[in-house]
Amino acid sequence: MRDLRVKFLVFFLLLAGIGSAFFFVPEKRPLQSYIQRAEEAFQKKNFNNTDELYLKALKAYPNTERTPEILLAIGDTYNFSLGNIEKAGKAYEMLTSRFPKVLVSKTAFQNAGEMYEKNDQYESALLSYQGILDNFPGASDLDQIRFKVAMMALKLKKFEPARRSLMAIIENNPDTPIADQVLYQLGTIFFMEGSLMESVKVLEVAVDKYPQSPLNTEMKFTLANGYEEIGSFDKALKIYQNILTIYPNPKVIDKKIEKLKGRLQESKNFKQEMLAKGKAESQPHATPKPKPFVRKRTEDMPINNLPKLEGDTSGD
Repeated sequence: MRDLRVKFLVFFLLLAGIGSAFFFVPEKRPLQSYIQRAEEAFQKKNFNNTDELYLKALKAYPNTERTPEILLAIGDTYNFSLGNIEKAGKAYEMLTSRFPKVLVSKTAFQNAGEMYEKNDQYESALLSYQGILDNFPGASDLDQIRFKVAMMALKLKKFEPARRSLMAIIENNPDTPIADQVLYQLGTIFFMEGSLMESVKVLEVAVDKYPQSPLNTEMKFTLANGYEEIGSFDKALKIYQNILTIYPNPKVIDKKIEKLKGRLQESKNFKQEMLAKGKAESQPHATPKPKPFVRKRTEDMPINNLPKLEGDTSGD
C-alpha cells in the first residue's frame, strides 16, 4: 500500500510539472529565439516568414542593441529576396535615420543606393551614397562612393555637383586606383557642358597617362569629338582612323571619317580660294592711258563756225 502511495505521489508531481510548462509559458520568446527562427525560415527560402519573425522580434524588444542588425536583415530580405523596393527602402531608412553612425548603417546606405540605382531612382540613390560620405568620412572606399555620387548627379544632368565630386577625388587622392575612370568622366562632363578646351585638355592627359585602361578607346573617341568641335579636323581624323578596328561600333567611326574627310577637303578648297584671292589683290594694276580729248559738235553749232585750231589753214 505504501509503495502505491509513493507511485501516485510521483505521478502527481510529474503531472504538475507538465502542467506548469503549459500554464506558465513566458509572455514573449527570448530575442535569440526569434532571430534563430527567422534565420531558419530564410534558409528554407520562406522569406515572408523571415521578415514576419524579425518584425515580431522588434515589436517584442524595441530597444535591443541588436535592432540595427535586425533592421538591416529586414531590408536585405525585402531587397534581395522579395524584390519589394518600397518596403526595403523603409527598413533601410529606419535604420539609417535612427542609427546613422552604426557600422551596419554603412551597409544599409550602400545596399539602398545600389537598389535605387538599379531601378533608375537616381535621386534616392544619390542621397543614399551621400549618406556614407556624411556619416563615414574615414571609410576606406570614399573614392568609389564619391564616384557613385558623381555618376548619380550626372544621370540627373546635375553637371556642376558631378564635376565637383570628381575633382574632389583627384584633389584628395591623385593616385587613386580609379583615376582613369574619374578623368574620363570629368572630360565627358566638360564636353557636355560645352567647355570644349577643358574637355580636350583632361582627355589628352587621360589618354596619354592610362594607355592600358579599359576606357582608353572611349577616351580617344570623346577626345576626337572634342577636336572635331573645336575645328582640329586633322587630329580628330587621325584618332578615328586609329580606333576604327577596335571601336565597338565601327560604323559610327566610318561615318565620322567620311564626314571629316569632306570637311577637310572643304577647308583645303577654302584656303586655296583665299590664297588665290590674296595673290590677285596683291598684283599691281596697270594705269590706264588717258583718252585724247575730242570736242563733239553740238546740234545747234554750224559746222562753218567751228573754232580754228592753231596751225589750221583750211579756211584760208
